[in-house]
Amino acid sequence: MSLEEGGNRYELTDDDIQKLIKSPFEKKIDITKKIADYYNSGGFSQEQMVAAAKIFGTLVKDTEVKIRKTLSEAIKDNPDIPRDIILSLAHDVQEVSLPVLEFSDVLTDADLIEIVTSTEDAEKQKSISKRHTVSEGVAEVLIETDNEAVVDVLLHNEGVHMSEESIDRIVETFGEKEEIMGALVERETLPVSIVESLADKISESLYNSLQEKHKDAFVRMDDMVRKSRDVAKMKLIGLRSTDAEYYKFCQLMEKLKIPEELSPIYALCMSNMNIFEVKIARLTQTPVLNIRQLVRDSSNKGFRVLYRRAGLPKDLFEASEVLITALRNLESKYSSLTKRENHLKTVAQELRGEILKNVKNIEDVKNLDYVLSLVNHYSSMHEDKGSSDS
Repeated sequence: MSLEEGGNRYELTDDDIQKLIKSPFEKKIDITKKIADYYNSGGFSQEQMVAAAKIFGTLVKDTEVKIRKTLSEAIKDNPDIPRDIILSLAHDVQEVSLPVLEFSDVLTDADLIEIVTSTEDAEKQKSISKRHTVSEGVAEVLIETDNEAVVDVLLHNEGVHMSEESIDRIVETFGEKEEIMGALVERETLPVSIVESLADKISESLYNSLQEKHKDAFVRMDDMVRKSRDVAKMKLIGLRSTDAEYYKFCQLMEKLKIPEELSPIYALCMSNMNIFEVKIARLTQTPVLNIRQLVRDSSNKGFRVLYRRAGLPKDLFEASEVLITALRNLESKYSSLTKRENHLKTVAQELRGEILKNVKNIEDVKNLDYVLSLVNHYSSMHEDKGSSDS
């Protein structure tokens, strides 16, 4: 086998495959490293790259674990390695698979999910948890293993993206585990609702850490708790009483010292499109019927114009657009309900789910976690009212 440098290229032929098979163990390891190095550095011609890939295909079937492990270590960082080679190594025994499971970008989310769900090998799952980025889908199946060591590694990796539902599962499953809760508390970002949930479950020392790490979330929580108690007294009614209801709504917003530009968003979080429309009409000096036509436009072009003209907060626009889209969908779905109060209750209870159905990652939409927390509060108030009425 000739792997001596010749100009800027390296010589490699099909005969090298057979020679490699017959090579002594130690020499085979050395040759494996060299071929991988040349492949990674672009030292082969296109034809020689094909020959090298054939050699890799032979090496992944080698009976010596150390040979396969050497190959795995050598090619783990190369995104151009043939997919079948990486998959073979990823499904191999633990010491062979770990390097590619942690580092190879050839593996897709679907590959990783299949590997996690088809093995009980915690070391393999931990290696996947260490990857530079871990998607919500992969994180979900790792968390569903309910393996404390795996979840601990996952929580210490800031490259991991977790849905609120997945974090809820961690809190539910490992709420008594101080180390796991500590790792969760130390995450750079947490949804407000998760911070709120943790605050009721963790020890005093962790609570202090939580309060220090996530100060903004605590400010929002205190604000929501204080305001929602009074808002719970509000009776939301239909279009026929819009003027009276609008007056009551304004009184309440003034009492709670909610800025004028935030009150329409509060109305949306309470699932009441009517109050939102009347509020926007008053702010923009536009007839309510015109506002309704613009708001109901599914393209959201009208909503964008109204939002800007009403002077609503710029940093809440994306979240508000998601919110009104979800409300519009639910309003259409339940428009046949005859009692307006039942309509509002049903929409409020389903609003959070509709929002999450339309958004893949909460963190991608600025301040959506805050809006969702408001939605959660007002949804629970509808449930409490329903219980007291029954």
